[in-house]
Amino acid sequence: ALQALARKKRLEKQLTQIDGTLTTIEFQREALENASTNTEVLKAMQVAAKSLKSAHQDMNIDQVHDVMDEIHEQQEIAQEISDAISSPVGFGNDADEDELLAELEELEQEELDKQLLDVGGSSMPELPSAPKDSLRGGDSVPASAAGAKSEEDEMRELEAWAT
Repeated sequence: ALQALARKKRLEKQLTQIDGTLTTIEFQREALENASTNTEVLKAMQVAAKSLKSAHQDMNIDQVHDVMDEIHEQQEIAQEISDAISSPVGFGNDADEDELLAELEELEQEELDKQLLDVGGSSMPELPSAPKDSLRGGDSVPASAAGAKSEEDEMRELEAWAT
C-alpha cells in the first residue's frame, strides 16, 4: 500500500508537469498564430501601399486641384447656359427679385400699420349704462337676469366690433 501511495504521488506530480507543459505549448501556439496573422497583415499593407504609390505616381495635388477647378468652371458655364435658355424671351425681366421682395415687405408693413392705427378708432364698443330704476322692493329684475342680458349685449357688441 505504501508503494501504491508513493506511485500515486509520483504520477500526480508527473500529471501536473505534463499539464504545465501543455499550457505552455498552447500559449506558444497562440503566440505563433498571432505572429503569423501580424505578418500577413503587414504584407497586405505593404502591397496596398505599393499599389497606392503606383496609382498616384503620375499625379500630384496641384494637378488634382487644377482638374477640380476646370470642372467647377465648366459647371458654372453649364449653369449660365441653362439659366439663359430657361429665361423667358420677350418678357421684361427687368425687376430684380430682391427689389420685389423689399417692396412687398413695405406694402405688408404699411397694411399692418394701418390695422394697428384703426384699432382705437370709432369702432370701440360702448360701455353699458347704469340702471336708472331703484332697486327697492321685490319688483325689480333679478340680478342674474340683468347680468345675462348685459353679457348678451356685450357679446353682440364684441361680435360686431370683430367683424
